[in-house]
Amino acid sequence: MAILLAMPALAATSGDRGECAASADKPDVGFEACSRIIGDASVSVAQRVTAFKNRGRGSFNSKNYDRAIVDYGEAIKLSPKDAWAFAHRCEAYESKGDHDAAVADCTEAIRIDPKYGWAYNNRGVAYYGLHEYDAALADHAEAIRVDSGDAWAYARRGMAWTEKGEFDQAVADLTKAVTIDPKYAFGFGQRGHALFRKRLITKKSGWEPAIADYSEAIRLDPNLLWLYSSRGVAYSNNRQYDLAVPDCSEVIKREPKNAAGYNCRGVAYEGLKDYGRAIADYDQSIGITPKNGVAYWNRDNAYLALRRVDDAIRDYDQAIAINPKDFNAFNSRGKAWVAKGDSSRAVTDFTQAIQFGPSYVEAYNNRGLSYVVLGRRAEAIADFHKAQAIDPADPTSKQQLRVLGF
Repeated sequence: MAILLAMPALAATSGDRGECAASADKPDVGFEACSRIIGDASVSVAQRVTAFKNRGRGSFNSKNYDRAIVDYGEAIKLSPKDAWAFAHRCEAYESKGDHDAAVADCTEAIRIDPKYGWAYNNRGVAYYGLHEYDAALADHAEAIRVDSGDAWAYARRGMAWTEKGEFDQAVADLTKAVTIDPKYAFGFGQRGHALFRKRLITKKSGWEPAIADYSEAIRLDPNLLWLYSSRGVAYSNNRQYDLAVPDCSEVIKREPKNAAGYNCRGVAYEGLKDYGRAIADYDQSIGITPKNGVAYWNRDNAYLALRRVDDAIRDYDQAIAINPKDFNAFNSRGKAWVAKGDSSRAVTDFTQAIQFGPSYVEAYNNRGLSYVVLGRRAEAIADFHKAQAIDPADPTSKQQLRVLGF
């Protein structure tokens, strides 16, 4: 036994370098090859750095983010100015949801290499995760400056514009992404999201453009399950519940622990006024992903339909705690306060909704109606005029202005 313990690690073979280099695609094979290189005292520091990076990439692609972080960290210890290692550890941290650590690593990668577009993109994704959308926009813009053909940068910048409520700019960026790469399923899906949110918030256009983009994305990549749940919700909003339920159920069938699938089906059941089944599905969604702000928001709406206003407010509180810039949640909580007869608190929430969603016609109308109740006529008129300026076809603001003598 003592003789065996004293034996040195096996030396790397001539084929190990090639297998290690391929470890991203074949982690089971490449892991051992990279490990032999790492354990061979005779190889150069540069070769060991490369082996750690390759093994880390294989672990990342196997979704073993902790192991990837460790290997990238070892590479950084041996090569402290390796921008690639910092940027990829940033990506691994972000995949774990550790946005702050991701920002720090990508910032270091950019300090080492100020023209590293991929690091700007990854930091932008981390800022997006922190709901710091202006910082995300700046980083993706820098990535585009470095490479004007970067479809991913346009797609991610489009996503940030969507979260800021700047839907036309979002659609423009996402259209650029799918123009650069006409087979970019993710880009079509995200443009579908932007069109969906535009219809939801501004009431402009229909649900069909979003549904068309989701359908195209599904055609390009049928394995992206989030596309089915997204299209399912769009079908529900278009009152096509017979099409929504199968899309949502397909997600649950393929992945029984998929929170979005349950949330999607809950929306369809809510549309069918089957609130009990809707709330049960939202409960499932929240149970799987407790930080699922959208599911809380949707469950709130079902509670409101059942006149369970206090339950709704608690859920809206949760949605806002998860995303403090969620203008949908602020607007909906404002409506709940209206239902409780508290117009002052409603105005506060509608104001927050407008701050985070400046094109949100419904929030302007809701605040205007609350101002009317509070006797604040001039402010109500200003809100209805703003709603008309955003959407001249909006019937609510048009009617209210007529009632107020305009």
